[in-house]
Amino acid sequence: MVRLVRQAGYKGILAGTRKTTPGFRLVEKYGMLIGGADAHRMDLSSMVMLKDNHVWSRGSITEAVAAARAVAGFSLKIEVE
Repeated sequence: MVRLVRQAGYKGILAGTRKTTPGFRLVEKYGMLIGGADAHRMDLSSMVMLKDNHVWSRGSITEAVAAARAVAGFSLKIEVE
């Protein structure tokens, strides 16, 4: 898949979905990495993901990110979807 999108001229990062088959997460994530795709994150504890409802509940993206940083610490990546 990565080879096909590169041949088509796509220069971005191809990442797998967060959804995996129960019991097969490690195998599926490994397959994506071997194939050249990004695994996005291994599990819910790998990164903080802020979605529209988080932004709405805080009033702004800035406030949502600030709240996430306050509890996540410096080592976790924060992604706003």
